[in-house]
Amino acid sequence: MRDLTYHDFLATFGIGGAHPGGIALTREVVAKEVLTRKSRVLDAGCGTGQTAAYLAKVFGCQVTALDLHPLMLEKAGRRFQREHLHVQLVRGDVHELPFASGSFDLVLVESVTIFTTINKALGEYARVLKPGGVLLDLEMTAERPLSARELEELRSVYNTRQVPTEAEWTGRLQGAGFADVSVLHGGTVASAIPGQEVSEQELPEFDPSQQVDPRLYEIWRGHQELTERYSRRLGYRVYRAVHQR
Repeated sequence: MRDLTYHDFLATFGIGGAHPGGIALTREVVAKEVLTRKSRVLDAGCGTGQTAAYLAKVFGCQVTALDLHPLMLEKAGRRFQREHLHVQLVRGDVHELPFASGSFDLVLVESVTIFTTINKALGEYARVLKPGGVLLDLEMTAERPLSARELEELRSVYNTRQVPTEAEWTGRLQGAGFADVSVLHGGTVASAIPGQEVSEQELPEFDPSQQVDPRLYEIWRGHQELTERYSRRLGYRVYRAVHQR
């Protein structure tokens, strides 16, 4: 019996908009970009396809949605079919994106890079962007450098190798060939936890599978405990970076 992961938990429960701010923050950030029907957009780590569907419906742009998890792809595919959307759905790894260099005008990533070999993933985003193309990446960010013990505790639930600070994320983006790196939005985990009065847009979306492995509830519990315990030590940022010409 294989070990289950945090991503198995997200896929089985079909959680869309799991990142801080949810789809409401996605809409706010993307609204500032110039997207037309000719724009080619990659949703890297698309999950259940919530963001990709939004982009296709609102902007009519050419959207490619990529994920590695089979169940995520299955649920995204059902969404696109149900909503009659022309979104190209691709199974692939952000460490080796299956696209030619300079394929996209915009690469959108939401809480994905933190779970990867960060520099390799950032290099791939840069490679598939056209010169002058834009990366929007919402990622877990340490509010201060974390100790080895803290990193191990986070790794035990999320299997993350490291959690950079804002300055470290900026340096990594610049090292991958990006310029004009800025932070569009951010805060601590505590600031992102919805209050009692919360709009439906801010709540995560659920599309649970019929069969749920009981072990996934332990991952869910671990995630909730870490969210509370690290609510002021961890945060999130939306990084905007431009691929250098």
